[in-house]
This record gives sequence, structure tokens and C-alpha cells, in this order.
Amino acid sequence: MRVNRQDLPHLSRGLRFRNPLLVVFTFLLACLSGSSFSQNLKVISYNIHHGANAQEELTLSQIGAYIKDSGADLVGLQEVDSLCRRSGSQDQMKLLADMTGMHYAFYRHFAYDGGAYGLGVLSRFPILEQKNDRITSVKNGKKESLAQLSVRVAIGDKEILFSTVHLALDQTTRLIQAREVLEHVSGDLPVVLTGDFNALPDTEEIQLIHRRYPMQDSSLQPTFPYHQPIKKIDYIFADPRIGRGLTVVRVPVEILHSDHLPLEAEFSLQWPP
Repeated sequence: MRVNRQDLPHLSRGLRFRNPLLVVFTFLLACLSGSSFSQNLKVISYNIHHGANAQEELTLSQIGAYIKDSGADLVGLQEVDSLCRRSGSQDQMKLLADMTGMHYAFYRHFAYDGGAYGLGVLSRFPILEQKNDRITSVKNGKKESLAQLSVRVAIGDKEILFSTVHLALDQTTRLIQAREVLEHVSGDLPVVLTGDFNALPDTEEIQLIHRRYPMQDSSLQPTFPYHQPIKKIDYIFADPRIGRGLTVVRVPVEILHSDHLPLEAEFSLQWPP
């Protein structure tokens, strides 16, 4: 049985007059718990199609309700609007944060339709830092860039880097982007990487990322299109230093608020002593 550190004072008060040996045992657990850390983590990756379903009906409130009810700790969102006319000139990430009670971050790929279009993150944990790394994009023969949104979050007294991306439709560009993504998240912090990668599992770009950060959905459940999905293009990758004890991976086929299905993964973050 794992005894949570924060519960130990309450347990010792309850045991004080019952069994002194149990009090000693509890104290030893408290000492040992200082040398390692474990935390269950639920992550969602979701391309929200600018807060609209495939019929272009606005569904942001349903998306917010789904995320809140899911109990997710970290959410990587792609195709997010900020103040765009097509989605009612709403600040979608602020609204989702208000609906879910989570911290949030947003960075734009580019200006669009009176506002901005980009990536978002929701986090139950404090966001200590956020950054907008840029990855290569080629549009109409012109080299431009897209966002890669990464946040440093505190989980207890530990930190991880949580990142989300949306890769290109053509493989030549995706290979360039995959290498850039890996470069942007390299460092001392353990990484959880999410996104719409627009690539099938056996492609070179996905295998490149998978070799460093294993994909959590080993069953390769399809996520696109939302109705009778046939393509696996949305992924959650986790640093092998912390992504152990995978318990649940799910594609909730009943969530029809976008043209993609969301991908959920719940696993155990474990830092060694």
C-alpha cells in the first residue's frame, strides 16, 4: 500500500495510542518518500477544429464540459482560435480555462480572420514558464513558421515540460518539423509531447519521435475523421524517464465536438530516487 506523504500526519495521529510499531513504520515511510516521487497523470491531445464540429456548428462549451468531466491534468489543443470572427470573436483559451478551472497558455501560428489561430494548453498545475518555439512551414512556396507551444509545469516539487504541436500535411516538411520539435524539447526536464502530427505511425517522422519519446497509445487507435475514424494521426508521447505504469489509453468515440476525436492517456509519472 502506498501512503501519500500528505496523509502521514493524519495517520500518525490516528495510530498514536493504538500501536507504537505502526507509528514507527509510518515515520519510516515518510523518510523514504522523500527519495522518490510518483504521480498519476491524465493527458489529452485534441484538435478542436476552431471550436466547431464537422458541420461548422460552434461547440466550445461542449468541449469545455468534456475536458472538465474528463478529469484531465494536462491538455494539448490544436486549431485554437483567439478573437477570430468565424468563432464569434471569442478568446477560446480563456473561456476554456474559465469553464474547467485550469491554467492556460496560447500562442498563435499566425494572424487570422480578425484574430489569431494557433495552439493552446490547459493545466491543473501552475505554469511556471511558457515558450513559443517556431517550426518550419512552407506556404505557397514561401518558408514561414508555425508555433510549438511548450510549458514548464510544477507537479508537487518536480517539474516537466509539456508541449503541443500541429505538423504539416506534406511529409517533406513534417520531417524537418519533427527534428525541430525534438530539438526544442531537448534539455534536462522530462517531456510529455502531444499533437496532431498529420502522419501515420509507421512514417519516418513519427518513428523519429517515438525512438526518443515512446508513443503512449501502443494499440494505435484511429482518431480521424471523427465519424468512423480510420487514421491514427493524433499522439501522446512521454519521456521514458517518467512515463511508466501506463494504465489507460482511450479514444472516446462519443465525443463528436470536432472533426477529430480526442486522445486520452493516463499513466504514472515516476521519478527514480
